[in-house]
Amino acid sequence: MFKNSRDMTAKPLTIVALRDSFGVAVKDLGVFIRDGSGINSKPTEGFEDFNPDHRIFHTQHRDLHLLLSGLSLDEMTSRFVAKYTDKLEKSSEIPKSSNEWAELPDLYSFLRNEMFHAATESLCGEHMFRLSPNFAREFWDFDSKMMTYLRRLPRWMSPKAWRIRDQALASVKRWRKNASENFDSQNEELANAEYEPLWGAKIMRARDVMFIKAELSDDARASIDLGMLWATNANVIPATLWALLNVYLTPGLPARVLAETSSCFDSKTGSFDIATLCSKPLLTSIYHEALRYSVALTIARNPLTPDFKLAGWKMELGSLLISNPWYGGRATDFWNTGRIAASSGQPEHPVDSFWAERFLEYPDDPASGPIRKDDSVYRSAEGKPKTIEDDKRAKVVTAGVQGHFYPYGGGTKICPGRFFAKQEMIAAIAVLMQKFELELVDLDAARKTKPDHAFFPAGALPPDRAVPVKMRRRNL
Repeated sequence: MFKNSRDMTAKPLTIVALRDSFGVAVKDLGVFIRDGSGINSKPTEGFEDFNPDHRIFHTQHRDLHLLLSGLSLDEMTSRFVAKYTDKLEKSSEIPKSSNEWAELPDLYSFLRNEMFHAATESLCGEHMFRLSPNFAREFWDFDSKMMTYLRRLPRWMSPKAWRIRDQALASVKRWRKNASENFDSQNEELANAEYEPLWGAKIMRARDVMFIKAELSDDARASIDLGMLWATNANVIPATLWALLNVYLTPGLPARVLAETSSCFDSKTGSFDIATLCSKPLLTSIYHEALRYSVALTIARNPLTPDFKLAGWKMELGSLLISNPWYGGRATDFWNTGRIAASSGQPEHPVDSFWAERFLEYPDDPASGPIRKDDSVYRSAEGKPKTIEDDKRAKVVTAGVQGHFYPYGGGTKICPGRFFAKQEMIAAIAVLMQKFELELVDLDAARKTKPDHAFFPAGALPPDRAVPVKMRRRNL
């Protein structure tokens, strides 16, 4: 699917998501339905004279890839880290004294709130939560009903779900109205800024220009921006929870992660180099493993040619091809699951469990690395626990896993926000661990936490239960 992505389109499923998940009305969907010009700079055959202002798929593809990379990416990540750090430092849930522990009813709720506020302010500026103080609750209530929308239940059958989406959309409209009425578009310095308080990141202003040129209604613009916020938050935050939870579920792992990340932080200022942090082997492997373990998004493509062939099969024009990385990520004949445990006769690290080192190759351990080895390798390997010194010499390996590991999709339509997601996720884990000590209240109960399949297959699956924790500030 990905190698032949230029001969395929994601347009039909995009239209379904806009209509069913985010509530774009039929009259506005026509803008997307009529645009058959493709995502490339050169329009597809037959659309050479199509109005450039209405080439919404191309404009969106171009702007997302341009403004979620390079300088724009650096600026967004810096803002997220600053806002997230500030949120943690000012948290009213954790006592100011490093001698006092706070017991929180759910680690995910805490993490979700801090990350969502920081990411939304980094993307949308400083007024979203001022104008709509309950927007975080509205957003996650909306996210919890995603499968209801995709099942296309009408308003009379699911009034609560519709009312929840109406509330979230009203908050986005309020923010958009404030930004539109108060932004000085004639000010070149503001227009070219990577960030300003009203619209937030440059990508959001660029999208509004696109909406205006495409003649989309105010309602549609709010719906599509709600979709942008959902794509930004609804996958990376659950995945971050799985990484953080499993660090504390694994004996000795918190100390190894802290040792690896501490060298990136300035002890006096608390600042750090995000590029250096994202290059650390153990933390990077944990990031990949969290995606492998939790991501269950639907990737859909439709052939653009009548004679399209895939793996020897001829696909009719308009046929729907669907793939989900959840299944490739759990292929027992592909992934390294470690040695056979003598006590149980089962692999040490089954594919349905979280193994922080799964994507690491250690120079003195032939049984390491993500891909399954011959059984003789496991029998001959020593299997000693890894140390901080071992982690320094480890190498992250992703070569050869592409057919089983594609949490961001692939090909020309690969998720453009994947770089921000990685930096956000790794920074969120590292900063929280630097700021706080954390203990799981009930270790046995926490081990029973699994991905919630009620959200399958709409993205990264959140936990199926609350995980109580104790936290206190580190004495820095």
